[in-house]
Amino acid sequence: MEIGIVGKPASGKSTFFSAATLIDVAIAPYPFTTIKPNRGTSFVRTKCPHTELGHDCQPVNSQCIKGERFSPISLIDVAGLVPDAHKGKGLGNQFLNDLIQANALIHVVDCSGSTDAEGKAVAKDSHDPCEDVRFLEKEIDYWIEGILTKNWEKISKKAVTENSCCGFMLS
Repeated sequence: MEIGIVGKPASGKSTFFSAATLIDVAIAPYPFTTIKPNRGTSFVRTKCPHTELGHDCQPVNSQCIKGERFSPISLIDVAGLVPDAHKGKGLGNQFLNDLIQANALIHVVDCSGSTDAEGKAVAKDSHDPCEDVRFLEKEIDYWIEGILTKNWEKISKKAVTENSCCGFMLS
């Protein structure tokens, strides 16, 4: 499983990534410290099923230590997203495309309100963190819509060219 770490610039994404993976990455209090994605592995810790089932534990894709199962997950820390990233602002399409293989996203939000929508420092509590949540949801929606629209155009052109759609003849 791969999980993308997303949010606006200077919100703490790389700090979270470094803490979760124990990998040293560039961390600084200004936008776009991260340009190329950071990749690493972290572990989800749960009670191992063998403790309740009474069977020997022989995990194939994880590790059991004293009844605790450590399942690996891949994390990808991408550069910060700014408003209109889906239009390419701030290399947004590149950063969004770095997430294309992610199965889930973790949105890191600066709840102090001390950075604006582009990650620049502002007075504490002068920026509403809820705006960051709304903006990122919209950017992801627009990005997915763009992928679907682009692929739909390719599929529909092919269907018209071949005069068929999903095995059915078009009239």
